[in-house]
Amino acid sequence: MSVPSAVPVTLVVAAALLLVAGCNGSSSGSSRSSSGRSSHVSKSSDSNRTGTTGTQRSTPLATASASASPARDGDVDGDGRTDSIALPAAGTLRVRYATGHTDEVPFQGNPDLTVQGVLGSVDADRDGHAEVFVRVDRGAGLQAATVFRYVGSRLRLVTLDGQQASLPYGASLRNAAKWGCRRTQSPAAAIEIWTGTSTDGRSYQGRATFYNFSDSRLITRGQSTPTPPPQNLTCGSVKFT
Repeated sequence: MSVPSAVPVTLVVAAALLLVAGCNGSSSGSSRSSSGRSSHVSKSSDSNRTGTTGTQRSTPLATASASASPARDGDVDGDGRTDSIALPAAGTLRVRYATGHTDEVPFQGNPDLTVQGVLGSVDADRDGHAEVFVRVDRGAGLQAATVFRYVGSRLRLVTLDGQQASLPYGASLRNAAKWGCRRTQSPAAAIEIWTGTSTDGRSYQGRATFYNFSDSRLITRGQSTPTPPPQNLTCGSVKFT
């Protein structure tokens, strides 16, 4: 069950299921998130740069070069070195780069300390910068993540239709969802999200929606015909926990 004060994960998946009816919208997970788990945990709270989704203090957004080589896992700024990724406080993602600079980006999520977590950092679109995936909510069988992207020399929260992007996964008696990245078959896509429903709690039928990045936004590229859940939908080293 979702923790009170946060929007239930079932609402996240319900919003995603609107895509099955032909909509391209998606909603964000919930209210706030908090700290506790990290990959390559940073122990210093000092920061040289602070990133937000509102005020812009850095250079204008730039579209990544299609010819860039894929980044190694955890290399957010694309300099060839692994960066430190942590959740130091409620609703805050911190990346401390190997250069010594730091970005801190706020996001919405469940305030329960046991719910949030860094799932991994993978170059989803092979542009030379690894995206960061964070679990923001969890309910009865269903969970939701969001994604952060390095654009214009700073880390940014990715949005979909003006809201925090939500990547649902898991299954309940009536709803199921999966997501992955680095889709190479047609249509090629950075992010793929499948959502479906069931009438018996055993078999599910739904559609996959395909997205590419445009700066710090997800743009819908297409949608599949009705299918069962994809069997091999993954995102590199990202752990769907």
